[in-house]
Amino acid sequence: MTGLRTHRSLRLALVGIVVALAASVLVELAQAGWVPLPSISDYFYSPARGVFVGGLVAAAVALLALSGRDAESIMLDIAAVFAPLIAIVPTGYRGRPVVPEDVLATVRNGVGVYIVMVAALVALSMVLASRGETAWRRVGIVGGIATVTAAALGVLAFAPGVAGQFPFPGGVNVHLVATVCFFVMFAAIPLVSVFSRDARPGPVYRGIYAAVSVVITIALILAIVSVIADPDTIGVLIGEAVALTTFAVFWMTQTVERWRDADPPSILVG
Repeated sequence: MTGLRTHRSLRLALVGIVVALAASVLVELAQAGWVPLPSISDYFYSPARGVFVGGLVAAAVALLALSGRDAESIMLDIAAVFAPLIAIVPTGYRGRPVVPEDVLATVRNGVGVYIVMVAALVALSMVLASRGETAWRRVGIVGGIATVTAAALGVLAFAPGVAGQFPFPGGVNVHLVATVCFFVMFAAIPLVSVFSRDARPGPVYRGIYAAVSVVITIALILAIVSVIADPDTIGVLIGEAVALTTFAVFWMTQTVERWRDADPPSILVG
């Protein structure tokens, strides 16, 4: 019963994190006379930064803790790889592809910590796999993605000749890439739930999950197009807000559906 309560609490915590992020942005928006910044990500450069960073890091921990034995669990783990990066590596400052020097020092510190934590978690996963407590397949897929991501960040943030362009190497917004990767997982996870053979949801839940996938996909496209066309418009803000709201809807719906289901063992069969 304790495990069941923990499972429920983790799921509800993910919904709570979205509520906290929304509340933080709304409080700051009220303080600014209801003049919005171009995106939720831009609130990193406001008093909302603490909730923004803390919430995304907490979400990563919850996603890792919720891992189970199916394809959905691998996607949750991959989402957990990118969630901290959305918080650690900010978008550009005031619509420009730059990060202030004082903030950049903090960003590089965060990237260093991220690399250390990825190394520690991959090493721990390998130990658990050798003991038969998790599958080597899961370690290979998730650990491989995490390792490549951490290594690439290390090069971009610290390598001579490259670090000067971080976090916009060659004009690529690292924050945007991490955000897209995170939400791509959450556009796919509901579809995995719809077609799951282990625990196929009822027709109402299938309809909601399919809608969640479509809405997140549209929101992502809107955000990306807005960034390319004009980063200063509120298109990005709308896209991010819709994606986060839909993320919360997914977790609330799946929590209701699986209210009496314990988190499955963290072993991926195969």
